[in-house]
Amino acid sequence: MTAASDRARRTGPRELSVAVTPRYRFMWGINRAVMRSLFDVRAVGLERWPDPPFQLVANHHNGFDPMLVLSVAPIEPRITWFGPREVDFGRGFKNRLMAFFGGVIPYNPEKTTLTSAVRAVRRVFEAEGVLGIFAEGRIGFRETELLAFEDGAAAFAIASGVPVVPCAIVGSTHLWFRRRIEVRFGPAIRTGAVRGREARAALEAGIRDAVAALLPGEEPRLPRRCPLAFLTDLLNGADDIARRDVDG
Repeated sequence: MTAASDRARRTGPRELSVAVTPRYRFMWGINRAVMRSLFDVRAVGLERWPDPPFQLVANHHNGFDPMLVLSVAPIEPRITWFGPREVDFGRGFKNRLMAFFGGVIPYNPEKTTLTSAVRAVRRVFEAEGVLGIFAEGRIGFRETELLAFEDGAAAFAIASGVPVVPCAIVGSTHLWFRRRIEVRFGPAIRTGAVRGREARAALEAGIRDAVAALLPGEEPRLPRRCPLAFLTDLLNGADDIARRDVDG
């Protein structure tokens, strides 16, 4: 390991930017225009956002999900996404684009330490920003269900005492041109008084229940005609596509 790579492991992701820079404003505007042109995307409960900093905990159906959330979110406070450990932000168009604009905190045990990732998260909260986490860790294929949440989905919020806002993206499992998608936000959940393992476990279960409460009651029916249906897998990884085919 070189001295530079060792320093990067200790100090955290160099590409992370937490300020609302001109580059971020450009990215936010382009993303908003493209997403709202491709899909009928709407926000529900955006008025429930507390004052920043806070953490979004969301479900995950598609590689488009972070861009769909950004398309309905205000430009401030800025959202930074905590990347799952299996994602390589040096590969793939979507991942490279997110890294270029500094909108992710990649976490790979072989390339960065957990301590440096925690430092990067603190930078987000200190800048009055929003940390976004897809708590399932991988893509699910049913609109009405959640996969098991990864351990520690709310750990960053608890450690910093910031509230958690549950979020559900509804309609992104199958995409086509002008598909209606709702990004739903629930009431903020306070974390400042959480102490001890049992209290943390109860809070994380409560956050999962809050996200589940935002999901639809039944699976949507797909229309006979789905124009530009290739959008469904445009940003999904090959592993996710294969897993969906196996799961049926």
